[in-house]
Amino acid sequence: MRRKLAVLLALVLVLSIFLAACGQKDEPADVGEGEPVETETPADDVNNPAKGRSDAADTLIIGTSEAKGEFMPGFSSSVYDGYVVDLIFDGLISNDAAGNPVPHLAEKWETDDNKTFTFYLRKDVKFTDGEPLTAEDVKFTYLLLSDPKYDGPRTSYVSDLVGYKEYHDGDATDVEGIKVIDDHTIEFTFTEGLATNIWNFSIGIMPKHIYGFEKGDIETAKAKMLEPLGSGPYKLVKFEPKQYVEFERNEDYFLGAPKVPKLILKFTTPETYMSELEKGTIDVQLAAATNNENKEIIEGTGFLNIVSFPGNSYYYMGFNLRDPRLSDKNVRQALVYGFNREQFVNVYYQGYGAVCNQPISQVSWAYSEDVNAYEYNPEKAIEILEAAGWKEGPDGVREKDGQRLEFIWDTYTESRYVETLIPMLKADWEKIGVKVEANLMEFNALSEKVFDKREFEMYNMGWSLSIDPDSYEIFHSSADVPGGFNCMGFRNEKNDELLEAGRREVDPEKRAQIYQEWAALINEELPYMFINQGENWDVVNKRVKNFNTSPYQKFTSPDIILSVELE
Repeated sequence: MRRKLAVLLALVLVLSIFLAACGQKDEPADVGEGEPVETETPADDVNNPAKGRSDAADTLIIGTSEAKGEFMPGFSSSVYDGYVVDLIFDGLISNDAAGNPVPHLAEKWETDDNKTFTFYLRKDVKFTDGEPLTAEDVKFTYLLLSDPKYDGPRTSYVSDLVGYKEYHDGDATDVEGIKVIDDHTIEFTFTEGLATNIWNFSIGIMPKHIYGFEKGDIETAKAKMLEPLGSGPYKLVKFEPKQYVEFERNEDYFLGAPKVPKLILKFTTPETYMSELEKGTIDVQLAAATNNENKEIIEGTGFLNIVSFPGNSYYYMGFNLRDPRLSDKNVRQALVYGFNREQFVNVYYQGYGAVCNQPISQVSWAYSEDVNAYEYNPEKAIEILEAAGWKEGPDGVREKDGQRLEFIWDTYTESRYVETLIPMLKADWEKIGVKVEANLMEFNALSEKVFDKREFEMYNMGWSLSIDPDSYEIFHSSADVPGGFNCMGFRNEKNDELLEAGRREVDPEKRAQIYQEWAALINEELPYMFINQGENWDVVNKRVKNFNTSPYQKFTSPDIILSVELE
């Protein structure tokens, strides 16, 4: 999930159909724009309550899960904080609907070997305080990520730059691989010509005159986390924790001001968002749960559309491999064989999801179904556990060397996905002699416990994947650090070799073969129990035009956010 920015899905999106990832698709799918599913009743023939709001003429209200307030490039660790960052900050590059990198703040770039990149910046870009964006701001942003005290999850954007180690670990006052040629030209040099290097330039550029700090004093910049200022299409007006984030458009945006003057990201839950859509208090709900009940409600209104597309994400249960019980691959495999994932997917998604068995998206060019499906087989699970020495105790829970297969499962509240999963998982694992108790908490607290403190036995979440299938930031051993995404403590030499080889290879067919071999390895080792993948539904009021999200383009994509308009 590297720059693809594997932004951690609060799985809350789980409520969302499944959204993505792993391939959320039952089969590999072509990548294209999401297509609105029209209801039979024309919008003009129904009473559309959203049109009656006092702010309807100039305000778009989008329902999503709660953001934590990490409103700074390089620090946002959830999809929802990422939305805010994307609206406020621009990167040197963006991508089109097919997942190809395209120029953004840069007019163009040049590279002969994927090792040295020269970017030529646009000369008409200004931050929202009126100051011009220059190559010095670009350099500053990448120095921030290289700082010795940087504690965000995006180290991989800079760790391969020439001079990074000398700057991060030593006394160097600059990163050798970053050179400002002039105000609008900057050069980056990496230690290796990796196929993934281009995606390091998607991160939002920060104004040095606002966030500037002396090396080692990154807290000075972080103190401005809730007062973000960038060059993006929108400006932050207000953040009300647990309620909403309010924006107003950047009238001087270099690509032209957005058509919608005001935008609100309203924090909704599975219990509230369908009602809010019906009442017109929100115009859009991102990643709504994909089930027949919701579809019936949507079609019944006459004024809502479903923008449906294969999700570029997946949901999973993570295991703490530092736990001696879970460090045994046999136990992990038995747990997967012992849970009827297909039954869960059928119950929750009602035909709109599929079981996932690997960490590569269904929409990816590297996706292959040639992996173990781990079809539900409690007899096989018991056989594996017995062979590994786990014998049934007097209360039915398996024991070995004084340890019991009894686990605390950390998960999050306000999720129908979790509410459905808990009883099914507990019942299935009980049949194979494994006891699990769910420990529910707010998602942000769960994220801190899992990634920062790494104090867990098992947990469940989801990943929103990047365009490139590279998952270095999640599974490589170098990410096994506090705050890193490899919170499982997964360390496997072959895993590291394949992830590194996939980044070095530039031939698409050979890269696909490498990642397919890697996916098979992960499928065998199972640092995660992959649960499901599927369709993504963004539910959109018909008064909102051109909201054409797709697997590789969120609503914050320049192609979309600048085209959206209100009726």
